[in-house]
Amino acid sequence: MGDKWPYPKLVVIQSNVLEKPFLPGIIPLNLPRQVPMQKIQLEYVGDDHTYNTNFHDGQMLPAIGTHNFQILRANRSYPAISDDLGWTYNHAPNLAYWNGFFWCQYLSTPMGEHSEPGISLIAKSKDGILWEKPKIVFPIYFYYNKAQKYVEVKNTIMHQRMAFYVAPNGKLLVFGHYGGNDGDGIGRVVREVKNDFNFGPIYFIRVNHDWKGNIAYSHYKNSSDQEFVAACNAFLEDPVRRIQWWEEDFLAHDAESFYLPYERQKAFTFYSISDSLKIGLFKSRMTIITMDGGKTWSEPSPSASFKYGGAKIWGQKLDNNQYALVYNPTDNKNRHPLGVASSDDGLNFDNLSLVHGEVPIKRYWGIEKRPGPQYVRGISEGNGNPPGNDLWVVYSVSKEDIWISKIPVPISRVQNGKIEDNFNQATSKDIIEGWNIYRPKWCPVSIRGISTKNDKSLCLEDFDPSDYAKAVRVLEKKIKNTLSFDLYLESLNAPFYVDLNNSLGQALIRFSVNKNNEIEIEGLTGNKNKKLFLKKKQWYPVKIEYNANKASYNITIKNLIEKKDLSFLSKGIPQRIEFRTGFYRLNRKIQEYKSGDQRVAGWDEHGTEQPVEPTEVCIDNFKTHQ
Repeated sequence: MGDKWPYPKLVVIQSNVLEKPFLPGIIPLNLPRQVPMQKIQLEYVGDDHTYNTNFHDGQMLPAIGTHNFQILRANRSYPAISDDLGWTYNHAPNLAYWNGFFWCQYLSTPMGEHSEPGISLIAKSKDGILWEKPKIVFPIYFYYNKAQKYVEVKNTIMHQRMAFYVAPNGKLLVFGHYGGNDGDGIGRVVREVKNDFNFGPIYFIRVNHDWKGNIAYSHYKNSSDQEFVAACNAFLEDPVRRIQWWEEDFLAHDAESFYLPYERQKAFTFYSISDSLKIGLFKSRMTIITMDGGKTWSEPSPSASFKYGGAKIWGQKLDNNQYALVYNPTDNKNRHPLGVASSDDGLNFDNLSLVHGEVPIKRYWGIEKRPGPQYVRGISEGNGNPPGNDLWVVYSVSKEDIWISKIPVPISRVQNGKIEDNFNQATSKDIIEGWNIYRPKWCPVSIRGISTKNDKSLCLEDFDPSDYAKAVRVLEKKIKNTLSFDLYLESLNAPFYVDLNNSLGQALIRFSVNKNNEIEIEGLTGNKNKKLFLKKKQWYPVKIEYNANKASYNITIKNLIEKKDLSFLSKGIPQRIEFRTGFYRLNRKIQEYKSGDQRVAGWDEHGTEQPVEPTEVCIDNFKTHQ
């Protein structure tokens, strides 16, 4: 970095040795004399290090009550119903909660990774569920070269691993980086985010020392807003948070003192076990540790017991004083599913649970648009804390759409006790207590009133031609049980499915209602499969009695159907029930490249850019009887 910018500097003293006593088995806030920091290691202590990526959900157990909400659905041909932009590469989101609102920043290019031009956008939400249309926060950066006849005009991408900083004086800063992560970009920019969803001027806060092109924005210290200047200085003086800039800035002349004196790592994040003990996480399973609040760090080393591919990992201390790691638990380069592991001490993690297990078909082709929910980020320490104890994380799906998940804390995979859900006591129409919800923009799932009843019901709507709505209820493990619920059909433009699944997500029992209102029970043939139809705008009580030891069940739908001693479709004990507005797809083969080869152009899917006629189905009075 050039001397023309007055950066504060901190000399990082390399020290891998700490002093003070350590008690084995206790969170090591104190270490023995001459014991290296590397002795403190993150471990995944469970047996389930990885999951089956032949299935989108990895056949994982869900983190009970998790809700997946789509922030942005990319749309090239009809940008007015998306982001007013129409670009189809959207990736690397970051999250903050400030002044009563969620803020999400993400990168965008017209169609692919590292494809100019690149910009950054911000979306805003009061509740994390319904989001205002995003606004461009860092526009296209043009730079100029002399040419023989005319000035040559070029532009660049953006690449940053962090976005937000809530300063000690209360200001919200947003950062971006013009250029890639090869160390030769233009530099880091900053501006203030206003509560009314407007922004202050753009400034450079660090410019690459070797950059020879034009500088489009002034240095931040030229701002007349001294509180803004103080907020920027506070970030620059923070030896922990600024490591988030290291990846793009590793060739800076002061990199060893301003960041770390080690070989460059990617996508830094951190969480604190105490004021002094902090854990740093990177891509490629690399970790670092500080015992003095960030003045000195251990040399990056791999955490061998954690398995994840090339995407990011996120670590966070939770409101109940547990810890969470969110990542793709695979032993290959796949970026699905997205899971969460929890820990009581911040070092030993267990109980991997599913956060997001859906990988809809990529609608648009683009360079390096790898499929799956990936590049996860939560709310960094100091960047706000939403109401409630939930863990909120953002990520992209297939580098195309931006999503957010709300994960209840404490994180659990096990349901205990009977269930009786009539939805009348719900305090929110969008948060369905105890249910796992998958909710794309065009597939609302909510609690609302139905004209034929005086109470509330759980309703799934779907007008998305390439995705579906889904509601899942995890059940107590029972060899024998009876489930019942009421079913209401408002409209059907796609088949509606009810699956009773085992712990791997395999359907033991499945029945559906097709577009013609015909009931189909999977596995029935011949005379047993007599055609029966349901009427729209009527309620139908459904009862399922099962015996897992006999792998059999009975099903009754009002007075229309009563089938007994039907056989399970797979082996196992029912673990959850799933209501879904589309065909089962979790075993669909996911191709990294649509064409099968990164050197060959792919294609866009037709018929995915406008809503279709809706499917709308409601359920009520869901119960387990034992």
